[in-house]
Amino acid sequence: MPRWYMLLARCFGCAVIADTWHYFLHRLLNHKRIHKHIHKICHEFQAPFGMEAECAHPLETLILGTGYIIGIMLLCDPVILLWAWVTVHLTETVDVHSGYDIPLNPLNLIPFYAGSQHHDFHHVNFIGNYASTFTWWDRLFGTDSQFIAYNEKVKKVEKKTE
Repeated sequence: MPRWYMLLARCFGCAVIADTWHYFLHRLLNHKRIHKHIHKICHEFQAPFGMEAECAHPLETLILGTGYIIGIMLLCDPVILLWAWVTVHLTETVDVHSGYDIPLNPLNLIPFYAGSQHHDFHHVNFIGNYASTFTWWDRLFGTDSQFIAYNEKVKKVEKKTE
């Protein structure tokens, strides 16, 4: 049994690998020439919910799922690491598709965690917010600019109504 900090570090490593893979391939799947053939099934729900996270075209599941397998192949020696990563990943996936921004959600303690608001905006807008777990790729490539502008607009409206 690995020590708890090694378990945590490897799960984080798997998350970074999977998120990087997901960002670039998800961005590609949203390209206008590909979107209608593969990724459109995922976008049938503009208000995602937990179980909808697993609703995808078989090719999308294969393409995006490869990123999660890469982390497992590189970092999960003992079976307990595999189970820990699968548990963390499924928890995160259901959370970002839940449609709720739960204030006391322990996942919000993770730096750069995207959460449901980030992913919900992608389902409404279809452009930007391609990352699955962390926000750094969207921030680095500016694919969250519409999301940031929208949040600023919401804050201004909330200020006016106070």
